[in-house]
Amino acid sequence: MIDVAIVGAGPVGATLAALLGRAGRTVRVFEARSAPAGDKRTLALSASSRETIEGVGGWPARSTPITSIHVSQLGGPGRTLIEAREQGLAALGYTVSYADLEEALHAAVRDSGGAIEFGAACERIELAPAFATLALATGREIPARLLVLADGGANATRIAGIAFVEKDYRQHAVVASVATDRPHAGRAWERFTPQGPMALLPSGDRYALVWTAAPHESERLLALGDGSFMEELQRRFGDRAGRFSSPGPRFAFPLRLRQVNTPIALRSVIVGNAAQALHPVAAQGLNLGLRDAVALAEAISGVADPGAAPVLSSYRDTRRRDAGRGAAFTDLLASMFADAGRIPTWGRGLGLAALDLFPPARRLLAERMINGAPAP
Repeated sequence: MIDVAIVGAGPVGATLAALLGRAGRTVRVFEARSAPAGDKRTLALSASSRETIEGVGGWPARSTPITSIHVSQLGGPGRTLIEAREQGLAALGYTVSYADLEEALHAAVRDSGGAIEFGAACERIELAPAFATLALATGREIPARLLVLADGGANATRIAGIAFVEKDYRQHAVVASVATDRPHAGRAWERFTPQGPMALLPSGDRYALVWTAAPHESERLLALGDGSFMEELQRRFGDRAGRFSSPGPRFAFPLRLRQVNTPIALRSVIVGNAAQALHPVAAQGLNLGLRDAVALAEAISGVADPGAAPVLSSYRDTRRRDAGRGAAFTDLLASMFADAGRIPTWGRGLGLAALDLFPPARRLLAERMINGAPAP
């Protein structure tokens, strides 16, 4: 019997496996895909997430530092600038390619003594007081003292009592890579519009664009020619980052807030996007999931039975505040700038200006974005 079986070989599952392997646990990761995803999308990781991933030897060779974040709103006053130097950091965060991070973390899992099995889809989950059993579509059954679901939520409802609360933002995120005629100098841009937030994240010598829009609007944006798309982006975003050009392929995905009713059950834990899927504003989702991995590794460190009920209850209590506040923070940002009736434009501008003029508040905001809410 193994100590921990992890379903899902994404960044959270792989980081957890590497952490546990380094701590001497027997760990196996089971991934439904037949091979690594090789996804080329850009991920934003906080400075604390980099520290975690570097600690297990999984940081990719290529990354782009984010040294400042400029926040503003379309059609209204106010702006604020959050800078790494104010936090005493080299960077607030970093952007990396999903594929690069995946490759580096999978190597870190192997180096820690763990193993990843591809083409190993979950067919059934059985939970008993002494151990959990993961039944695969191939017919194999894997008993483990602890089962962890880090699979984006694909199998959570196979566990009795697990349910999700969801909020549909009725928005899609349109993502693309774009160039500008100015060097980004490590600056990220967050621009709030009545249609939803827009973000530009420095990535190599280009920007990774995340453009929030209503579903019908996202379809229109995807259908535009490159020139028309650039003109529309310039009109919405303005000239702060320079003149846009050379857009890469465009994709879109729906935005929802989804939270699990409880992240633990008998001999099982749900982490990362499987436990909470957030709006991409402020790039909190993956970083929150990586903090899940760190907290779970710490909770079972040195204990004889990693799936014991008191151990899992301690983990749940440790993560409750950070997970709840992370979801509430992103939901507030996604809602308040899009709802003119909730907070008027001048009120939002006043808030941005106050952040800019009051360094302690700005530092606290940056601290929460980087490290999350402290455990109770």
